[in-house]
Order: sequence, then C-alpha cells, then structure tokens
Amino acid sequence: MKTYKPDHYNSLSPYLIVDNAQKLVDFLTVTFDAKILRRFDHGNGKIAHIELQIDDSVLMISDSTENYRANTSMLHVYVSDVFKTFLRAVENGAEIIEKPSNKPGDPDTRGSFYDFAGNYWSVSTQMI
Repeated sequence: MKTYKPDHYNSLSPYLIVDNAQKLVDFLTVTFDAKILRRFDHGNGKIAHIELQIDDSVLMISDSTENYRANTSMLHVYVSDVFKTFLRAVENGAEIIEKPSNKPGDPDTRGSFYDFAGNYWSVSTQMI
C-alpha cells in the first residue's frame, strides 16, 4: 500500500544544517552506528541532503549554504549502553558537558556532549 512517507521513517525527523556535514556524518556513524539511507550532493561535492538512521529514528543533515546558514540544536538519543556511546563520542572529538550519571529519582543514566558543530547531544539508557 502506498503511504505518505518512506517505510520505517518516523513522522518527525530532526534536520541539522552544519558547516562540514561530512564530518558530522562521520562522527555520527562512529558514535551511534548511524546508517546512510539516502544522500544527494551538490555539484561541488558538498552534501545537499543526507538521511541517517540512528536506531529507529531518521536524522536529516545538509551542508550550510549562503541561503541556509548553519544552526545548532539539542538532541536526545536513547542508546543501549550510555557509557559506551559516550566514550565513542569523546574519543571522536566530542566536548564533554556532563559525564554519564544517574540522578536520584531519574530512571535514566544520562550524559551529554557537544559535537564539533556545536550541537548539544544528550544520551541516556533507562536503567529500570
């Protein structure tokens, strides 16, 4: 049956516009084991649009242009092992905001970091 969106896509997908999108794609591939679903490049080789699957979600990214300036965002990702994911991010250049910890009353162990483009990433694993 034909549907209004691609199979296995959520209805809402974050979209990041960054300087050096390929560097962010490489970082996310290592940190979150992201898989490329679709990619379209400009004639100059820069990324016009790319879709990455991170677990059950799709993240869309493009290189900034004169008309579409880079921006930053905050994103939260549930992962199977917050400590392993956090370590991979830091080993690949992420700036630590907060090491993974569990706060009283919170069922999640969570940590946070900035990627090279200034995006704030919160990662967590529910421990109950």
